[in-house]
Amino acid sequence: MTKKNIHFIINPISGTGKQKDILRKIEQIIDEEIYSCQLHFTERKNHATEIAQELSKSSSDIIVAVGGDGTVNEVSKALVDTESVMGIIPTGSGNGLARHLKIPRNIKKALKLINDGNMCRIDTCSANDHFFINVSGIGYDGHIAQVFSNSTKRGIKTYVKLIASEWSSYTPKKYRIEVNNKIVFEDKALLVSFANASQYGNNAHISPTSVIDDGKLEICIIKPFRINEIPRMLISLIRQRLHVNKNVLTIPCTNANIKQENAKAHLDGEPINLNNQIELKIKPRSLKIITGC
Repeated sequence: MTKKNIHFIINPISGTGKQKDILRKIEQIIDEEIYSCQLHFTERKNHATEIAQELSKSSSDIIVAVGGDGTVNEVSKALVDTESVMGIIPTGSGNGLARHLKIPRNIKKALKLINDGNMCRIDTCSANDHFFINVSGIGYDGHIAQVFSNSTKRGIKTYVKLIASEWSSYTPKKYRIEVNNKIVFEDKALLVSFANASQYGNNAHISPTSVIDDGKLEICIIKPFRINEIPRMLISLIRQRLHVNKNVLTIPCTNANIKQENAKAHLDGEPINLNNQIELKIKPRSLKIITGC
């Protein structure tokens, strides 16, 4: 029997450091009678994309991103509309897409999932032709992504501290959102998220109703609210009830155009500069991926 080729693209400095003994765990878990494994280590930003692009041209059966949301983004963008199947071993601090797809954060359990090979096709998206796969957006979350990227400390604790410390100085921006050539929102908002999947990571569900293979994405608008409403908003976020909160408007769409006034942006948690006019598109079922669903 011809073995399948599995390539692991490993970000050695990702989030929690769980990937440091990945080779030993791969040798323990991956069935060597079925799979032939190779490891590749990233050395710089976007290196994972370069590696995955080359591998997808050489009949690689499975290409696995070992890292956080940034690594997952880099690998997945190279595998859209290819025959290679993507896997995820989540070792970041958020792991939004992995959590949505019910991929275990425990490395051994995630490797066993790859052994099982339960594959599906999911949607991918773009903002002004910049790729994203999970949750992206503009406004306060984009501002925090920018500040976080400049921080010397990583992890969820740093992220939460920044959210609290930046709150009083942030001014909500005005947005004009069109879907199917119809204006569906024109007002100030704290943030506008573009959700292909349901959560940022760490079980913070910005869009609990999002389905990742339905050919749609959800535009989630959080309107300005008073500081004393923060606890209720956070509870709604964790309990997957944000979509029914009075301060939140969720709009499903297949494409959209957004006009905005110099709001910061992020794609899958990574800060990016987008124009004041943003075009959102979705590419249905364009990526093969191993899931726990």
